[in-house]
Amino acid sequence: MDKERLKLLCNSFGVSSGEQPVARILKDGYGALCDELKYDRLGSVFGIKKSKNPKAATLMVASPLDEVGLMVSEVKKDGTLAFIPLEGVALNSLLHQRVRILTREDTYIDGVVGMDKKALEDSCEIKGADDLFITCGLSGEEAKEQIHPGDLVGYASPYAEQGGTVMAKALFPRVLNEVTLELLERVKDAEFDFHLAVGGVAQSVIGYRGTKTATYVVRPDAAIALTAFDTAKRKIQLGDQVILGYYDRQMLPSQAFLKDFSAQSGAKPYFGLMGNDGSFIHKTLKGTPAISMGIAVDHLGSANEICKASDVDALVDALAAYLQTLGSGKIAEFGMGDR
Repeated sequence: MDKERLKLLCNSFGVSSGEQPVARILKDGYGALCDELKYDRLGSVFGIKKSKNPKAATLMVASPLDEVGLMVSEVKKDGTLAFIPLEGVALNSLLHQRVRILTREDTYIDGVVGMDKKALEDSCEIKGADDLFITCGLSGEEAKEQIHPGDLVGYASPYAEQGGTVMAKALFPRVLNEVTLELLERVKDAEFDFHLAVGGVAQSVIGYRGTKTATYVVRPDAAIALTAFDTAKRKIQLGDQVILGYYDRQMLPSQAFLKDFSAQSGAKPYFGLMGNDGSFIHKTLKGTPAISMGIAVDHLGSANEICKASDVDALVDALAAYLQTLGSGKIAEFGMGDR
């Protein structure tokens, strides 16, 4: 795992609809490793490694491009900022976190999430987002001049590592963006009889908005959705290496695809309710046979996510090895109905 590049990815701003700093890193990486770049109008970016086969199928490997965040809803007279979460984030996890605001002038202002309680003395029961606000140390006049409703807000926790453990804000999805780059580096000299489309899907973590637009641009015959699996219920743990999704609320994966990867990778099965990009990719076009896979992540969706570097390496190894077993004919068989 390239830890310096992962650090750059994690420390970049990437809240949904503001993913451009991350997209630029991927664009540069994909451009050096692929034959073509493709984009949708929401900001997704994919590198295409083309096959010489004139009848080649296309395999899509997708990672989320955006990250969990907030949006300023009001700049108050006292300089504090009201906000709304852009995804179902536990409000208690936001209190006293450092955040970074992306302004309309494309500058950043740091702040802290607070409430009208003393952290060392009072009960900090939070009943709703209205109980919280962001303070930036600005007067009301300064805040109104620099910050506006609609400005995006992301976590500002710095990247850190110790031993084989990595922690950062937005580690999911940044570690999966790193996987896509490492995968392309691993197979750059390989010749496949299928087109390989590897990339990042914009507005994915928040509402899966870019999954359909990116799929229409890439037009895959099958897809692998890279995701993170939460350790909160202790069904999985850090160090479990490759995790393969067997079920979620939105998708029943292609059984042929699932069995084929499972047989060759030894991945650990996961049964959960939370959806991922594959949940929506598989319902796009005529239907796109899809599976989801990834790694275990602690504190998923918080300002400080944690993973094991060895799990990341294992996922890259498994993907690179699996691609060598695929062909356009096998990809065509992953569909469950008429082609």
